[in-house]
Amino acid sequence: MRLDFNVLWVDDQPASVVHQIKSIALQMANEGFEFKPRQCTTLAQMEEVISEDVFTDEVDLILVDWDLGNNEHGEDAIERIRQIVQYKDVVFYSGQAAVVELRQKAYEKQLEGVYCAGRADLVDEVIGVFESLIKKVLDLDHTRGIVMGATSDIDHMVNTCLTLAHNKLNDTGKAKFIEEAMRRVMEQVENIARQGEKLKAAPSVEALFNTHMLFTSDHRLRMLASILGMDEFEAHATGIATVKAYREGVVRERNTLGHVVMVPQGKPNSVIDDAGKVVDMVQMRELRKLILNLRADFRALLDSMQT
Repeated sequence: MRLDFNVLWVDDQPASVVHQIKSIALQMANEGFEFKPRQCTTLAQMEEVISEDVFTDEVDLILVDWDLGNNEHGEDAIERIRQIVQYKDVVFYSGQAAVVELRQKAYEKQLEGVYCAGRADLVDEVIGVFESLIKKVLDLDHTRGIVMGATSDIDHMVNTCLTLAHNKLNDTGKAKFIEEAMRRVMEQVENIARQGEKLKAAPSVEALFNTHMLFTSDHRLRMLASILGMDEFEAHATGIATVKAYREGVVRERNTLGHVVMVPQGKPNSVIDDAGKVVDMVQMRELRKLILNLRADFRALLDSMQT
């Protein structure tokens, strides 16, 4: 599972579910996930989507309206979906047919894994299925994977922002950029050399594992914040606060999750970091929410730098 909760939504009247989309998105955001519906208004559009190679891996839930117009119906759409995707949950809904009718239609088509709901109850049904899905997988081990995946995306955006910044500088500015990057690298080289001397004086496996790479993600974050403070990038200066919030609120927790060893007994609900602080599932939810918001801020920064 990812921070993005991807949904295929088949409804011939997408304007009629705008309110539901907003409500679902808000409730999922409160759990630290981004609701990302991909809407199709016809069976032909749906056919194109489900034929994509990445569809099975990327979609988390499927929503299908009963009356799709032009004498097309949801049970036929679900039957076609099931030929390609056998195990993804489906919410089958209608503002006209009763829930018992929808269940009968699904039964007649021998469609399994289908939840039925009236349009008025659609939000509650979707959130119920969502909560059931995340409760099945959302222990700290899966949370670690979610956090690592999302922060890797942010690392990539930081790299792209640095590349864009470098390309917008004049030759003198580009030279200073590289000089600053190399200064940070050489500081790290010296730091590694000092670590090497300490290891030589008191070698141990634990000390060996505490050595680090040269130009770390934190180096890049600090360099990006420094660049955004330059006059040339005054229009993007608000990004400094984003970088600061990410460094202070996410990086340490990410590193804790990245290096901690999970105990393979049941679903671990808490770990203890290197400072003796307990990190539990409630804190992980807050971390997901923070990453979700900061990821949006980094995307906005990247978009603004690309214009």
